[in-house]
Amino acid sequence: MLAWEILLHGYLQIISLSFLYWDHLITIDDELRLLWNKPKTLASYLFFTNRYLAFFGNITVTILGFTTLSVTSCNNYALYRQVLLVASQIVVCALLTMRIYALYTCSIKVLMYMLGSGVILFAVSCWSLTDQKSDRWEDSGCHIGLSRVTAIRVASAWEALFIYDSMLFAFTFYRAYTHRTEKIPLLYLVFRDGSIYYAAMALATLSNILTFYLAGPYLRGGLSSCASSLSITLMSRLMLNLHRTTDVGILSDKSAATCEAEVSHELDTLALSDFEEYSYDNETDSEEFTA
Repeated sequence: MLAWEILLHGYLQIISLSFLYWDHLITIDDELRLLWNKPKTLASYLFFTNRYLAFFGNITVTILGFTTLSVTSCNNYALYRQVLLVASQIVVCALLTMRIYALYTCSIKVLMYMLGSGVILFAVSCWSLTDQKSDRWEDSGCHIGLSRVTAIRVASAWEALFIYDSMLFAFTFYRAYTHRTEKIPLLYLVFRDGSIYYAAMALATLSNILTFYLAGPYLRGGLSSCASSLSITLMSRLMLNLHRTTDVGILSDKSAATCEAEVSHELDTLALSDFEEYSYDNETDSEEFTA
């Protein structure tokens, strides 16, 4: 039974990484065309971190996961894998937070609320990585089985991620609902893509959480790589899709928005004024075409 759990866990790992690398391969042309040839900003660096932290980090995860290691090295590998998962999700959450911050026209109040909630949930995630108890499969490879108590502790990190994703989606939904009568194509685009992201991630995250409570020791968290790869891929798609739609995007080096600060400064995020400007341009073009 344990051998079957390890085999299934390995298959899930390979499938999720194949999905991650295949999507990276088919979108590399868009990345080069839309991002690498533009001035680099904070958001663009976050985008690259989102893409390449997982890209290179999972290479070592795959190699070490099928390598026979000592008990100490295997435990260190398990910790490294969990830290990589947490770090990848932090980058994704940072990009999503920037989108919400921009949607609310750089509202400091909204930003402080998101950062405060994020810090609390990040602390929960860090706590989940401490004082773990696990068993190691001795035959071959580095396979870690989580104890019941440790599984519940690690599950709390994914529960924190689900809560934060839900909060960000609520912000997006509220903004789209309050501006539903206005013709703002980019706002609709962000809401549509955000809804798809949330629906997919809610299903993946909740499924992974259930494995910590219902699966055997070597399958607990078996969908972590799947959920993480899906999150990274969807986040990349959201950003690339936004750039394909308009040049005034979340990674633009200039923005028409002005934050509530003492000194005006250029933004790495798009603001609602960008949406309105884009809407106006589209309406003008449409009128000229009709004429």
